[in-house]
Amino acid sequence: MNKNQCSFNYNFSIGIESTFLILLCALLLICGCVIYAQDNRAKLFFDEEVTFKSGSNEIFGILTLPTTEGPHPAIVLLHGSDRAGVDSPYYKDHSYNLVQSRFAVLRYDGPGWGGRSSGSPGFETLEYRTQEAISAVKYLQSRADIKSDAVGLWGISQGGWICQMAAASYDQIAFIIPVSGPGVTPAEQEVYRVEMQSRAMGFSEDEVAKAVLIRRLMVDVFLIEPKYEAVNYDQAKRLGEGPWNELIELVYPQELIDSGQELGSLNKIFTAIKDEPWTKFLHLEQVLPMFKSLSPEQWEVVKLQFRSLMIVDPADYLTKVYIPVLAIFGQDDTTVPVAKSVALYEKYLREAGNKNVMIKIFPNATHSIYVKGEFAPDYFKTISDWLRGLSLE
Repeated sequence: MNKNQCSFNYNFSIGIESTFLILLCALLLICGCVIYAQDNRAKLFFDEEVTFKSGSNEIFGILTLPTTEGPHPAIVLLHGSDRAGVDSPYYKDHSYNLVQSRFAVLRYDGPGWGGRSSGSPGFETLEYRTQEAISAVKYLQSRADIKSDAVGLWGISQGGWICQMAAASYDQIAFIIPVSGPGVTPAEQEVYRVEMQSRAMGFSEDEVAKAVLIRRLMVDVFLIEPKYEAVNYDQAKRLGEGPWNELIELVYPQELIDSGQELGSLNKIFTAIKDEPWTKFLHLEQVLPMFKSLSPEQWEVVKLQFRSLMIVDPADYLTKVYIPVLAIFGQDDTTVPVAKSVALYEKYLREAGNKNVMIKIFPNATHSIYVKGEFAPDYFKTISDWLRGLSLE
């Protein structure tokens, strides 16, 4: 079923009632409304194209609104690092399910994505993305059909960090729903991801160790104070001869290395190992073209940007979140350390004195909260029931 078209999931006999329904459907189509069938019930809502400013960028979005009388509470959907836009089925599914809780739902294209938002796609700091999320909230709060004190954030993966950061820095956000939002730093999350995805692929212990060692070195190359130096030396010694030794000399130099030399050596090492099976989850096919396109001066800028990304610590933000939190995780997530993230959410939010917290782990669910290719049973119901309990309508 195309969710952008009218659809019905019931039968009716020819007569006055059916004639009225046909006319109503035609009117709704003319007005741009959408009828979306879910659980054998027809729910009415409509999509409105909108734009809002974030810094110098004009952001294009689609606001899905209930046809019930407003003003409505609202949710802003925040992408993961993929930055999939308004046409992504994943975000459409969230819009058309969550609107049934009588919340308006905003999804949007990131800068330069989809051809409708201004700006250029590429590396973004989490600080920029946080300001973008706050701009989206402020835009909704400016509308007469939205309850200005009832606008919250839903964010998947990297969007979970953005939920934390935005809620800590802007006190007019009503609630947050981080989904697979890490409780650890991006540096730790990335190392975990490489290890778990390599294990899931069936690599040997030595192959996993090689991949994890390279990923930790790829973190430390950006940091002024290396995070993994001791463990990296130990692991390299255990593994013996290999490209990791050359990379260690580069990342932990005895003498100052010229930026051009550093960048050239990185490109040489990564090119030499890119076809090794165990590098699959290092995504060198994406890293190398970017590195090879950089000048030494640009490399210094990139290092500064990635440094700021790697050290973002949820402890600095969740301890300042005082609003309702629904944190959702998938038990089989190979991207985020679920057990550790749950423990840290509980610790940091307890330190904040926040008692309005619900943490839900869906059995057998992935990072995207899928079970066998479908959303986990009761995933949307869990969110809807929680939202209803906030009494924001």
